[in-house]
Amino acid sequence: MTEPRSYVFLYGPTWDAPSQVSKHHLARHWAARGDNVLYVESQFHPLSLLTRRREVGRMWGRFAGGPVQFADRLWVQAYPSLVPYRAGVPLAGSAMARWANQAVPRALVRRSARRARVDRPVVVVGTATALPLVDRLDPSLVVYHCSDDYASQPNFPTSFLKQERSLMSRADLVICTAEELTRVKSPLHTNTHTVTNGADVEHFMATQDGSTGVAPDVAGLPGPVIGYIGTVFEWVDVQLLARAAQARPGWSFALIGPVATDVSAIEALPNVHLLGPRPYGELPSYLKGFDVATVPFIFHDVTLRASPVKFYEYLASGVPTVATRLPDLRRFDGLAGLYDGYDEFMAALDAGVADRSEDAREARMRAAKDNSWTVRFAQIDGLIDESLASRQKDRNGD
Repeated sequence: MTEPRSYVFLYGPTWDAPSQVSKHHLARHWAARGDNVLYVESQFHPLSLLTRRREVGRMWGRFAGGPVQFADRLWVQAYPSLVPYRAGVPLAGSAMARWANQAVPRALVRRSARRARVDRPVVVVGTATALPLVDRLDPSLVVYHCSDDYASQPNFPTSFLKQERSLMSRADLVICTAEELTRVKSPLHTNTHTVTNGADVEHFMATQDGSTGVAPDVAGLPGPVIGYIGTVFEWVDVQLLARAAQARPGWSFALIGPVATDVSAIEALPNVHLLGPRPYGELPSYLKGFDVATVPFIFHDVTLRASPVKFYEYLASGVPTVATRLPDLRRFDGLAGLYDGYDEFMAALDAGVADRSEDAREARMRAAKDNSWTVRFAQIDGLIDESLASRQKDRNGD
């Protein structure tokens, strides 16, 4: 590819969320090399002001004044929804509700694209609810970037599966972030590929820099400190963490991130600390204070088909890492302490706390370099180039 392109992300995670995932980094990657990028965040609902006041307040501003330019060639836009899109809300998955939710974005997305100076973009779709916007953008290519099996999540309306299949029929290319996810989606599209998640390696390697201090709210905790960074979703095994905290009362368990599930099993335990979300830029200082970093997930339809970004970030930090033996992580057995149950979890934590090996730390950081966003985005760019070339060949009748 020699000529600059235009890219539009449809319904990516909130731009300034504490967790920065593949879509955030990919948008920055394309903008940094000279492409125009419009990043449209997942829709917000006005009532979310009651529960996510600061985040939704910022999104309101991006709706009213957007698209907002965050960097050279990178713009961010937000749109509201009229009906909360989740299971349990009456008619949330109905055709009428879907039409109503996309009415405002459908009317405005072309204007947003013009303001961001994107033309015939490669459209990267994060969730099938965005399908009604795709053809409004006159795309040169439609990519479904599938990072989770949303159709299996209980908080999504059952109609999502049908929407996803419609999106896959429209897509030219499907990229899944885990092999298990590809196994599920590939029967629905012949041009489906796996590009697993990665990490901003340089950012998280700063954990080992002498200039990086330990975050104050972790520095004061009794050690050893067992840490977790990320949203506490339903697939975080809080029961396992409760058992571990009770079995090791002298240890501290620190969870960095928003809470989105029932944590009653751990919130009253004196050695468990729910510290809430912290800015992405500060995460190395938290990892600096961890003796072991964890991915304590249950086996769940979502996690079995997931490629946890945090795992690669932990490796880049050099900190001993303990994680559920998920399919995507099995290749790292030996570099990380992988476990299947409570006894293995405790044994892996004990081993991680005792790990002071410089060689082991360097091995983790080397493995992270092989799984950097730079490596991943070269794969994605290659798949997009191939798909665009194939479309051009078809148009030429070759």
